[in-house]
Amino acid sequence: MTPAQRHASLVREIEASNYRYYVLDDPNVTDAEFDALLRKLRALEEEHPELATDDSPTRRVAGQARTSVVQVKRPVRMLSLDNTYSREDLAEFYRRVVDGLPAGETPRFCVEPKLDGASIEVIYERGRLVQASTRGDGVVGEDITENVRTMRSVPLRIAHERRLTLRGEVVIYRRDLESLNTEREGQGLEPFANPRNAAAGAVRMLDPREVARRPLRAVFYQAVEGAELHATQHETLDWLEKAGLPTHRRHAVVPWEGVWEEIETIDRARDDYPFETDGAVVKVDAYRHQDMLGMTSKFPKWAVAYKFQAEQARTKVLDIAVQVGRTGALTPVAVLEPVALAGTTVSRATLHNAGMVEALDLRIGDTVFIQKAGEVIPQVVSVDLAARDREHEKFRMPTKCPSCGTPVVRDPRDAEKPELGLGAATRCPNRDCPEQIRQRIFYFARRFAMDIDHLGVALVDQLVEHGIVHDVAGLYSVGPERIAKLAHMGEKSAENVFASIQRSKERTFDKVLCGLGIAQVGQVAARQLAEELGSMPEALALDPQALRERVASIHGFGPKMVESVVAFFQDRAQRAVMEELVAAAVGRPQPRAEVAAHGPLSGSSFCVTGVLSKKREEVHADIRAAGGEIHDSVKKTTTYLVAGDKTGKSKLDQAKKFGTTVVTEEQLYARMKGGP
Repeated sequence: MTPAQRHASLVREIEASNYRYYVLDDPNVTDAEFDALLRKLRALEEEHPELATDDSPTRRVAGQARTSVVQVKRPVRMLSLDNTYSREDLAEFYRRVVDGLPAGETPRFCVEPKLDGASIEVIYERGRLVQASTRGDGVVGEDITENVRTMRSVPLRIAHERRLTLRGEVVIYRRDLESLNTEREGQGLEPFANPRNAAAGAVRMLDPREVARRPLRAVFYQAVEGAELHATQHETLDWLEKAGLPTHRRHAVVPWEGVWEEIETIDRARDDYPFETDGAVVKVDAYRHQDMLGMTSKFPKWAVAYKFQAEQARTKVLDIAVQVGRTGALTPVAVLEPVALAGTTVSRATLHNAGMVEALDLRIGDTVFIQKAGEVIPQVVSVDLAARDREHEKFRMPTKCPSCGTPVVRDPRDAEKPELGLGAATRCPNRDCPEQIRQRIFYFARRFAMDIDHLGVALVDQLVEHGIVHDVAGLYSVGPERIAKLAHMGEKSAENVFASIQRSKERTFDKVLCGLGIAQVGQVAARQLAEELGSMPEALALDPQALRERVASIHGFGPKMVESVVAFFQDRAQRAVMEELVAAAVGRPQPRAEVAAHGPLSGSSFCVTGVLSKKREEVHADIRAAGGEIHDSVKKTTTYLVAGDKTGKSKLDQAKKFGTTVVTEEQLYARMKGGP
């Protein structure tokens, strides 16, 4: 690719990840992977400055505002913080601070724990809480006033008559998460992986009554308006605490020489904090100095976040097992001597693939250090070679699949990021591998997908072992009589299983797509995809290019997600399964927005293309609400083509061919308001 093409691809991928993380709460990359994408983009722009446009992700705050509820535009942008990971990075931050201040000015620094939650802004006027909003894109957020009012940690009144604008994080304490997860498991729901996910998902719920059921707390760390009461950050934090407002209460003010010691203090104490923290924030303390230093287009120049290394534990490897996943990937798993880590007991840890085992030089019997990747999945990070008392035999990946005996392959297309020291995945190429079939069925039947009750591990094992079911579509051809003949299955149990399978036919198209396990497509993305494609028959009828264009039009779908979907639908084996599901009448068409019976656009049809001031799905919703119909492409019957910036020539040529009138977004909305 040319530099411009590489730049465009990176920008699309970063923006898609921003949308999934900040808007949909459906992240598709880790923090480290996202930071790596940004570093690549910055390096490319440094090499080719002409590519660094004002709308580049390197020059704006990450995230976009949701529009499902009222939006709030704030006069002072809500910036994110630049991240550092070493003492050298911190020293560079200090050099920039000193260079940015007049000679003779000696700054002091306020060091605070970095809260790991959902960012919010709260406004008080004349002592009353009048508004709360999410971060959104930094300028525009979503109104969550009623949600915040349900949080008992936030006072509805304070003894302060002037306008006060605060910023902070919504968090869930560790102990509260344990109670919440116990309750969810009792209801048959999936437990939350960590407090951050639970808080971020809850703070933007539409129903405040549901929010009130979550143990959310707000912790404030900044005053945007009202800071004129004080001269420094630490004085403001002290005042907020005295005013009865929730703060972390763990800040310290030191000269630069004491900053690292305070960071280490927070790191040592973080397990004792009631909330999650993944680092420390270093701020220039005096507001006068902050004003002198100013900010970049994305970060304040007077603050930086130092990110901690993940918590680790030391234990022994008792064995290395090999698991076969639903895609055929063979994953080595370290069987460990049980050890406590981040509040849980860990006895197994992923090793990803053979390349990671080789890079670690890991052997059975070794003493290792483990940590939780993203605070969720335990993984081995290093071997304590000093503790290796003898030469243990090296681990080697099997040459044949442990489930079906098929010779395995190393597929270079599955190569993972070289900077992580991982090589190509080892795969069993046999799609009929019993363990792959089992894993695909388990995934398809999970609650977030087709939600098939009574389909337990023992039953699936028997269905596959006896050759009764060969893929997920085969579930719908099994009668209760055949199920009843299996071990430990009476007539009543068989009827329950059969009924549950039949009920799953009524799941909507998005649940089917989710259950099929398309790479990079989770629950939220599956719903977006289903809303765009409509139904399985409609999706299967599209040629590859038409499918690619439709999927690429979905907001938040980057190039990799688009190609993943197209490849899945073009795979012969996957298409065969989907066609069987269609023949078995599995999956209802995705509900589509209703067109208003009457309105200023009644009788007209519209195709919307190009870059508009709103997301395309929002414009579609506005058109339908005004009585207009939506066409995915320009057809003979299309009345108007709504053309935004960067409209493709092919769409304009089609409009000319069919005599379709081309209008701007402004003309469209003028028509909605009764204009010409």
